Amino acid sequence: MKRFGPVGGMERYVFKLCEALALQEIQVRIVCERAYETLENVEIVELGESRPKPRWVSMLRFSYRVTQYLDKLRQSEPGWIVHSHERCARHQVTTFHGPPMAPIKQRKKHWWVSPRLLTWLWLENRELTRRGVKVLPNSEVIRSQLAEYYPSAEFGLTAWPAVDGPLPHWTEPKSDLVFAGHEYVRKGLPELIHAIEQSKQQWSLSIVGAKQDSAFFNLIKNKPWIHNQPWVEEFNPSEWGRVLVHPAKSEPYGMVVAEARAAGIPAIVSEVTGAASHKALGCSVLPRGWQIPDLVDSIQGAFDSEQAGSSQWTWQELAKLSIATYEPYMAGSR
Repeated sequence: MKRFGPVGGMERYVFKLCEALALQEIQVRIVCERAYETLENVEIVELGESRPKPRWVSMLRFSYRVTQYLDKLRQSEPGWIVHSHERCARHQVTTFHGPPMAPIKQRKKHWWVSPRLLTWLWLENRELTRRGVKVLPNSEVIRSQLAEYYPSAEFGLTAWPAVDGPLPHWTEPKSDLVFAGHEYVRKGLPELIHAIEQSKQQWSLSIVGAKQDSAFFNLIKNKPWIHNQPWVEEFNPSEWGRVLVHPAKSEPYGMVVAEARAAGIPAIVSEVTGAASHKALGCSVLPRGWQIPDLVDSIQGAFDSEQAGSSQWTWQELAKLSIATYEPYMAGSR
């Protein structure tokens, strides 16, 4: 990891997984550029920050420095199992957190003349197809994309993100519905607002963490039933709404969905959201090719049915899955 600590979605995933592995008495050493937080019984090696932009150059530089460190480590302390979460080499296991870069070959003409794209594609191919590497996609959506573009990759079980649930619910929610996400267009906020306007209900809506640009303010203008919250340090969906609605146009997973289910509130997702196929979450899934009336019906249905209980998928279970993945590599390991 370039950054270690709960400072982003992928970073939080790694942080919580390492914490859970340490609790199961697995010796963990983190190799990163910078650590923003420490963990008990977890050793951290900081390589030092480098210039962050351009990103592809920064990642190439980080990958090279990690390779140098691991080559020296294997000479002095052989037996370590390397679990990567970035575009690095020298690993036995890698968790893949987002959609692959490979489809750019179909979407962009003359992609091969771009040093940036060539570098990202090379890093991605090296991470996924090195001999003996086990790939853990973190949703079925990502698994299917990787399998299409990297058929030679060897896949392990799906390494779903976990949650800290059950999350406490201390206050009455501010609205009936809650939507959360910075990229609000991709995550389906315009369609949600249209659905509320088209319904016969007078649902109120909390929007948390959306990008505060001019298009967003035009979207919510003259809508007093919308509560806009640009950012919260600790997000608990149940404090903002009784139902989470996440009708994304594309979404590799959707951590906010897992957070909603950990809080015990219903979640409505589109079928292209990675979390939709995570059975432990028990979400309501919009039909393929859904229209605004389908979304209205799903929201009403969520209020009528009130999905009971919360997600049971924990970081400790993810740690156990990871340990099972490590076992074939453990002969003679630390």
